[in-house]
Amino acid sequence: MRRILVINLGWEQEPLLEKLQNFDVAIYGIHYDSNYYKQIDYADLLITDLRDLDTIVDYAIKSKVDAVISDECDYSYFAQAVIAEKLDLPGPRIKEAQIATNKYLQRLKAKEHGILIPDFRLVTCIEDIYSFVNDVDFPIIVKPVDNRGSFGVSKINSFEEIKNAYYNALMHSHSRLTLVEKFIEGQHITVDGYAFKQHGIRSLAIANKTLASNGRQVSLDIQYPAKFDIEFENKIRRINELVNTKLGYTFGMTHSEYMVTPEKQIYLIESANRGGGVYTSSIIVPNVSGIDIVDQYICDSLNIDTNHYQSDIQNNKIILKFFNFKPGKIKKIDGIADLLKEEYVLKLRVSVKEGDTVSPITNDADRHGFLIAYNEGVDIDTLIKNHIRVTYEN
Repeated sequence: MRRILVINLGWEQEPLLEKLQNFDVAIYGIHYDSNYYKQIDYADLLITDLRDLDTIVDYAIKSKVDAVISDECDYSYFAQAVIAEKLDLPGPRIKEAQIATNKYLQRLKAKEHGILIPDFRLVTCIEDIYSFVNDVDFPIIVKPVDNRGSFGVSKINSFEEIKNAYYNALMHSHSRLTLVEKFIEGQHITVDGYAFKQHGIRSLAIANKTLASNGRQVSLDIQYPAKFDIEFENKIRRINELVNTKLGYTFGMTHSEYMVTPEKQIYLIESANRGGGVYTSSIIVPNVSGIDIVDQYICDSLNIDTNHYQSDIQNNKIILKFFNFKPGKIKKIDGIADLLKEEYVLKLRVSVKEGDTVSPITNDADRHGFLIAYNEGVDIDTLIKNHIRVTYEN
């Protein structure tokens, strides 16, 4: 029986873990706390910080694993790359992981290859931001170089906002380095793809994003497919495949973000060499495109010869809608079970519970839950409104 190490065992990894049970493997797991997915018969389990590479690599060696996998998490992805390279297993390599998880290195690589990106500058002190603004003017984006989930990311429009934005980014940067870049006005889109052995990078699902209106770069609605004509959609697909090829990604999933200007210029914002979070790789992309990229990913990680790619990509309409409840202390939440019974609903998760105090959303982790549903022949907003009722304490 093969031994596969799964790094990160949270709710976003549940579909991957469930699918792994269809393979003849012993599952070794690593998670960062005791709140891991427990419906799996693990051969062994380690609880540790997902950035503790020394402990994680030592565990992989002692466990004699012959495959390693992770999804929807930058920290576990980097650990996966280190183990795959050190133990000569199928998987991403460290040079790919460096580009994928460091926004500054990624921009340097993109610039080297002539990829259209916003003007940017590495920030080592707050004076670097003031200097950058004098060169490019507002609005700008300030962000950590090496975090995830929009932690520490702010759009700012005035000098008065710089100080708070800088310290917010700094405190969320593991390297203590931050990045400032020119904000590009336009339509925010995502493109999910896969690096197939036989075909190279292929774009599988394009989506429009609607962001929060509080200056934070937090998405509230993501709609598949994006609303472009077929000619421009094909252009986006080609550019995304070129971008991820030039960035050097050769294994697994890609999740890329772009800004499309009113003049139809396509700026790379960033691209990850992993599946998008919130079940994007495991539920959304397969339902949009018709291609099971999680099964492909497992087979590639186990070195099983499989090719799920098909050139006639589907474009089924799916929406990922995040709940944004009004602030206050929740007394009761009704209607979740009834909403789950609706035939349009693929997945639903509410992240807050009775007794919690709801605060305004400032990053991806603050969002109050989400719904993944088919987005054709039904008004999703009305569907949610008719089912979910939140009562607050006075």
